[in-house]
Amino acid sequence: MSKRDEIEETALPAVLVRRSDLPVPLTHPARSFFGGLPKLPPQFDWPTTEVRADVALETVALTFVAQIDLAEVPGASWSPLPTRGTLYFFCSSVFVGEGHPPCRVLYSPTDGGAHADRAPPPDLMPLAGTNGDRQVKWLNPDVDFHSKVEFKYPISFLPFRDFYFREDVVGGELMIKELCKALGPGGPQENDLLQFRSVAKYEKDEDWPFNWLLVTYVVRSVLSHVQRDLTLGYYGKPLADEATVELKRLRASAIGWLERCRALTPMDDVSPDTKATFRSWWIDVVQTYERMEGQVRTYAGEIVDDLGTAINHTIRCMFTQDVDASEDAPPSYVMNLVRQNRWKTPEARDGKYRRFSTALHQMLGYGSGPQDATEVHLEDMLLLQIQGDRVFSNWHSDVGGVLHFWIDRDALDRRDFSQVVATYECD
Repeated sequence: MSKRDEIEETALPAVLVRRSDLPVPLTHPARSFFGGLPKLPPQFDWPTTEVRADVALETVALTFVAQIDLAEVPGASWSPLPTRGTLYFFCSSVFVGEGHPPCRVLYSPTDGGAHADRAPPPDLMPLAGTNGDRQVKWLNPDVDFHSKVEFKYPISFLPFRDFYFREDVVGGELMIKELCKALGPGGPQENDLLQFRSVAKYEKDEDWPFNWLLVTYVVRSVLSHVQRDLTLGYYGKPLADEATVELKRLRASAIGWLERCRALTPMDDVSPDTKATFRSWWIDVVQTYERMEGQVRTYAGEIVDDLGTAINHTIRCMFTQDVDASEDAPPSYVMNLVRQNRWKTPEARDGKYRRFSTALHQMLGYGSGPQDATEVHLEDMLLLQIQGDRVFSNWHSDVGGVLHFWIDRDALDRRDFSQVVATYECD
């Protein structure tokens, strides 16, 4: 038997989970979606657990990850999943040092639209935990809804065949063939417009800031770094006098911008003159941090990265509030968000290592991972795989990270989802 025939014999039917390109308002009628708020039956409590986001353990409500209406999932004739009902996936969003993040999966025999959205509980954990490494520090959990709740993305489902192999050229060819059969040949590999963008390009770009919400987020990001540097010093060393003076100057100017923002409507446009003034202020912040390198904790590059994150976050907020972001935000920025998880033409090595630049979410089959979770759980069923995707804030935006939800086959036959376990791997 040839190598190809051997791998063909391992084929399992599986389902690709595809998200929408852009988020939708929470009121959108989707029954299957990532993020947003779960449409939980009233008899279900929002799951809680203990997590260690900093030093001490704290009891928190878990992050809601996905709701899947099983009637929308193909495979009624072959799938071991219930043909009707709804699955609700919850997980800790603290992944640092956590290979098995706490999780809960709830199952209801009712369809995904049978109940109203469940309001988030007061103890809902901030994304990436309290002061977690992957937390977006400039989002305030007390006032920013999306510091705790991910944006809502409707999802759809496509059947495909999955194969069992590890680092195999032949298996990679079969994998790519099946993925292209389901998803099409793919589009070109395009660079992210904002990731790794230079300061010089931002300086010359007259499109930003395009509203006062973005100004608010950018100023907050600067202020969060300044406050940390003033408070913590430089890794046990006291700040030099000149660094302290510069940081206090940046803090005063940032507070001035925030006061101006509070008097204005967040979604209002920014005048061209104010845009230019704000860009000049931001450039001064970056250059000041460049001069202070080696004296403070923050690198200038972090200020630049935060700007790209703030632009994307602002556009997502616009779409969730029914603002016509297609007209009110720069088209290039909107299109940059749209194409971030479009299926891109795969290369042979992508298939061989089962690592694609496009986040592949799936149900059933073998799944993919950079370590050994798929091997360890070979006898279990893969309820859901969520690959790192920039749709998720910082806590799960790295395409090299993979979150799995596994269930024992006998437990699935009994429709007992209480023992589902999660694994998280990163390359």
